[in-house]
Amino acid sequence: MRLFRLTVLTAVLTLSCGDAAYAAVGPLSGLKTVSFAGSTVEVPVSWPVHDLAADPHTCIRYDRNAVYLGDPGPDQTCPAGAVGRTDTVRIASDGKVTRTRSYKSSADYADEQPETAPRTRSRVPDRAIKAAAMYDGLGFDTCAAPSTDAMKAWAGASPYHAVGIYIGGIDRACPDGNLTPGWLQTVAKQGWKFFPIYVGLQAPCWKDPGGGHPALIARSRRWTQGQEAANDAANRAAHFGIAPGSPIYFDMEYYPRNDTGCTQDVQAFLSAWTDQLHARGFVSGIYSSSQGAIADMALVYDSGAAYRADVAWYAHWDKVPRLFGDPTLNDKYWPGPRRIKQYQGGHNETYGGKRLNVDLNVLDAPVAALG
Repeated sequence: MRLFRLTVLTAVLTLSCGDAAYAAVGPLSGLKTVSFAGSTVEVPVSWPVHDLAADPHTCIRYDRNAVYLGDPGPDQTCPAGAVGRTDTVRIASDGKVTRTRSYKSSADYADEQPETAPRTRSRVPDRAIKAAAMYDGLGFDTCAAPSTDAMKAWAGASPYHAVGIYIGGIDRACPDGNLTPGWLQTVAKQGWKFFPIYVGLQAPCWKDPGGGHPALIARSRRWTQGQEAANDAANRAAHFGIAPGSPIYFDMEYYPRNDTGCTQDVQAFLSAWTDQLHARGFVSGIYSSSQGAIADMALVYDSGAAYRADVAWYAHWDKVPRLFGDPTLNDKYWPGPRRIKQYQGGHNETYGGKRLNVDLNVLDAPVAALG
């Protein structure tokens, strides 16, 4: 039996009022009309419609079909972990219509010829990129950047002093929202450290457990795509004022590891990510389950064919904030201040009257420096 995957590429488009192309989506009998602020769109009847003024805590998510009316509130209640993109529509308070659209095409990735490693690579020596800043302690990550008020409340009342921020990637499920260069400067003055996260292409053998449909690595372009992801991540970091010498952590979500070809695709992609990120002057980090990409990269930890990431951020939700002595990751891999452990998955916590849905982490690792 041939193995097929569904590749999803998403673009964000700005439409004029009464856009006729969008009205053609789906059979007419399965559509409903949504009007707001002088604009009208037609969407499938199954899509929920969220009034952001009526519920300012609603999270704008790109991984679920929905219509959003109005402008997002500063304190969105977003899930800590969300990956992938699909079709969504937002009508802003000024009537401007923006949507994400999924471009879907089938491809037999098992039959693709694997792209070989390029002959010319930067091959920056291990640890040649000096980390601009370090942090040793507890932190959290969440899909959308909280408001500066929430961050101030948590800075004074919570045990956490580092925050994971999603800076980009084709499979990022939440928009920038509050995240701006000014947000980073303000929150840094509150005492916070940052570990930037980039959600790019996922493993070609991804098995989607939810409603998101991530774009996947193409076996025939696995090295090239890893380099492209690193360049885009470095550009996004510069946009937010994050200086070279800072880490950028690639979020590679869990995938079944019983497909040797898929494992090799991930290893090649993440090797290219590390190589090119080094070429751009950034520290390379990888986030994944300790039984996912971290395990696969540990298999080639000492291999000259693969490039070792500077930092391993592994997820093992045992609720034990300890970096070493974990049964799922041998202590010989990424020793010293080169580890982050995500020890608890998404849940709600409240400090200073501000509730957030967060993943919890313990760090002894590089963090961002602001330019």
